[in-house]
Amino acid sequence: MTAIDDFSSLATRIARLDKALSPAERVVYATLRSNLECIAYETGASLAKKSGVSPNTVSRLLRRLGYKGLNDLKKDLRDELQSRSLYNTALVEHLDRQPADLMAHINTEIQALQDFAKQLGGKNWNAVVSCVCDAERVFISGFQTVRGMAEDFANRLALVRPGVEFIDLYSGVMGQWIDSRDERCCVILVDITPYAEAGITFANNCLVGDIDLVVFSDEYGIARHINTPHIISMQTKTGLILESTGGLTSALNVLLHCVASRYEDSLRERMEAYQKRVQSLNLYTR
Repeated sequence: MTAIDDFSSLATRIARLDKALSPAERVVYATLRSNLECIAYETGASLAKKSGVSPNTVSRLLRRLGYKGLNDLKKDLRDELQSRSLYNTALVEHLDRQPADLMAHINTEIQALQDFAKQLGGKNWNAVVSCVCDAERVFISGFQTVRGMAEDFANRLALVRPGVEFIDLYSGVMGQWIDSRDERCCVILVDITPYAEAGITFANNCLVGDIDLVVFSDEYGIARHINTPHIISMQTKTGLILESTGGLTSALNVLLHCVASRYEDSLRERMEAYQKRVQSLNLYTR
């Protein structure tokens, strides 16, 4: 659980008002504190309902804290997450607070996968698979620390279907993107909170171009900033020193399997061609 105290800006604002909060505002504060990890998915109305107060009470508390609304609070939290560094000493302090029993973390990882499993077979998941299978070209992108994950998935997906390419937005050379302008395209974006600003810009650019957009993201997500229904969200806060990307990797692997199943008729021929090419290059020793 992420504590409000972990976010210095919000913690400071709360501390200034603590003794002046009304009973109803204290309830909102308690709800906010216990639901901080899911704040990206909350609205003023949903926060009020969880708190058992009126939406006006939520709005009043946010104004007293200096926020124009809940979206302003979300932006503040997102900006603070973006400004954190791997060299932040809070990471070491966080590690010192963790229990010696690692099973608590492993169980959280398992729960994240179980939550994802509930999405399989549903309309949203089937629509995601269809987007990837029906596209003439599939482009995959990710930023900074998740770039490797996205590029690895692109390489894997290219084994089971044609027309798959990884896009490096920062290279400045995107000829394949230009060549695809008359084709039906799908973009798969792997995005987590620290890089959300770049992800939001790229995602909205895809949507303007009438491209099917599929997003794999963390629990903070960018869902409220882009207009695509094809979003798969995975929990990354599992108590480990850094966010876990295990769930996102597993979700992408499941997508790969589902796409391969749809391409079953051509998959054998594709795998045989791959095997011949590998053997001719002597890439592996026996």
